[in-house]
Amino acid sequence: MRGTMAKTNQVSIPYLDPTVQHVGISKLRALNVNQLRALDKTWVIQDNDKPLAVLLKYEHFIAMQEKMPDEE
Repeated sequence: MRGTMAKTNQVSIPYLDPTVQHVGISKLRALNVNQLRALDKTWVIQDNDKPLAVLLKYEHFIAMQEKMPDEE
């Protein structure tokens, strides 16, 4: 994750995550389920240098959801 996005009334402090790697779509296609399970990095998946999606461990996704403030 390169940074955080904030709502208009909140302050955000961007940070760099050293586990983020930018990879091509072909790298994702080459993985099997065991390789995905062992993945310890966050990937920004790109096609022709255009970001398409982010791949991260499910546990990290859940942690992010738990930290998000409840919408009012």
